[in-house]
Amino acid sequence: MRAKQLAKSGRVGKQRGMTVIGMLLLIIVIAFVALIGMKVVPMYIQMFTVKSTIESIRKEPQLAQMSTTDIQNAIQKRFDIGYVENITAKDLKIRNERGSRVLDLVYQDERDLFYGLSVVLKVNETIPLTPKP
Repeated sequence: MRAKQLAKSGRVGKQRGMTVIGMLLLIIVIAFVALIGMKVVPMYIQMFTVKSTIESIRKEPQLAQMSTTDIQNAIQKRFDIGYVENITAKDLKIRNERGSRVLDLVYQDERDLFYGLSVVLKVNETIPLTPKP
């Protein structure tokens, strides 16, 4: 009876909503994006921690008087505080170039996603330790 009244008044609308299959597909997509995010975001956080550590060393006033070992020790202390795990200060190469010091930041971070699928972050940068006047 109610359906006839709605049909006569012209208010018969289409059904709205999501089907069970649509809901499952949406949940699968959200879970996949969350999985990738949980693996990739820590890699980038660690990379930015390494870069900020190097930047804080660059700002130290006694950097010009420090030896290469002293610089590496200072960087390693900051890595230990910042929970940097995939790289050590000994992996960083400090060299002289045109009268100033340069740090070569080269490392690779690889994380497994699932079933042999991995995400790799490759960092290859040259960072001047002495600021330009």
